[in-house]
Amino acid sequence: MNPFMSLMRSAVDDVPPAVVPVDLFDQARTRHRRRRAVAAGALAVVLLLLGSGYALRPVALPAPAAPRLDAPGLPDRLVAPPLRAADVAASAPGRAAMLFGGPAVRDGWNESRLGVVAAAADRYRVLDPAAPVGTGFEALLSPDGRYVLAAGRLYDLETGRSAPDMSGGIPLAFSPDGTRLVHAAEETFAPPNTYATPYVGVWDRARRADVLRLRVGTAWVAPNGAAALSPDGGELAVQVRDEVWLARAADAGSDGVAEPYRKVPLGGGRLAGAGSWLPDGRTVAILDRQACGDCPAGPYARTWRLATWNVAEGAFTRGPSFPELRSASYVHLLGWRSADEAVALVGVSAVPAAERPDEHDVAWSPYKVQDTVGVELVVLRRGAAAPEMLFRTPDGITELAVAADLAVDGTVRPAGTPDFGPPPVWLLALALVGALVVAVPAWALLRRLRRSPSQGGGRT
Repeated sequence: MNPFMSLMRSAVDDVPPAVVPVDLFDQARTRHRRRRAVAAGALAVVLLLLGSGYALRPVALPAPAAPRLDAPGLPDRLVAPPLRAADVAASAPGRAAMLFGGPAVRDGWNESRLGVVAAAADRYRVLDPAAPVGTGFEALLSPDGRYVLAAGRLYDLETGRSAPDMSGGIPLAFSPDGTRLVHAAEETFAPPNTYATPYVGVWDRARRADVLRLRVGTAWVAPNGAAALSPDGGELAVQVRDEVWLARAADAGSDGVAEPYRKVPLGGGRLAGAGSWLPDGRTVAILDRQACGDCPAGPYARTWRLATWNVAEGAFTRGPSFPELRSASYVHLLGWRSADEAVALVGVSAVPAAERPDEHDVAWSPYKVQDTVGVELVVLRRGAAAPEMLFRTPDGITELAVAADLAVDGTVRPAGTPDFGPPPVWLLALALVGALVVAVPAWALLRRLRRSPSQGGGRT
């Protein structure tokens, strides 16, 4: 026999016989089931992550269906948007009925947050301007509810886009048709405590230029309802100290500057706000202020009463008086339904209110006072004993601006279920982190189970 073959046979004879484990089939089936469980767990983790990302993706909502012509209006109830409410840029609400603020809307982390509710439905969204602004004071809502002007930016609520405010000043009032904006130049300061406004301008949004500038000397014009434009946008009324100055864009020279053609003494009163001009374009509304001995709020122991001044005649209009407003922290006139019926926002003061002798009087101050606890939307009628209240803000909402067109029309709709829009980006990130916190330990456990040594079986 070939020596090589003999050697191979002897080597084969020395190999021990193979022993098949008794439970070989059971072990194979167990390994298969473990691998299938690991694969299913991995698939579940992947689906969880993908599902969370898809469900919480920050995309804009589709445009709402066109409402009926009689659908848009002021809601009869207002709610504060939660933290998860979508931003206007992520999901535009459409034309607004109200812009609002207050402790229920803001907190220590969101100091400049404002709420918006749409006119056609209960779509609630939020705005977060670059700086804290007072709603209805430094933050303005256009009469048609489409635009918000706040902290140097103009927000389009129909598209969600925003752009810098090209007027470059402090906003005071929109014109009734929203095409022009009254603004005050940035104030100057002289120690120890003197502010001055160089001029007040009328910015034409289509022309992208001022069509009128009115120099006010060393006076301070603050964003507190101290200016108004006539219905055609051609005449300006602005409060300068204890007078209302009237000027026409048609009188502006080549430099755009015009002198006031009339100065109306106020006698301690004030201009009534952005809606001060009556529809005839020849009459201006003024708030007369009188002392009130039995008013409940100490710092606001006064009454406001609306009066109308005929510009051509240079005298107050005769007729029945408007109802008085007692202890109001402020009054902002929105517009007129007729020569005898006006719509206004009235600041409700706390009772009792704290005395603050070191603060400016609210009639001259640019800010909402601390003791304003709510805002009422009221109708003021000549000859009426008291104002008619249309709406009052709930607790925690202390600032309010209303689309003047809706307020004048008087359309009030029943409030429905609030829609707060798609979740914001921070909530998406939080959800993904939560999913990872669950998924990573689960994946690690499954890998341990897969790599654990087989139980039972072996050589015999």
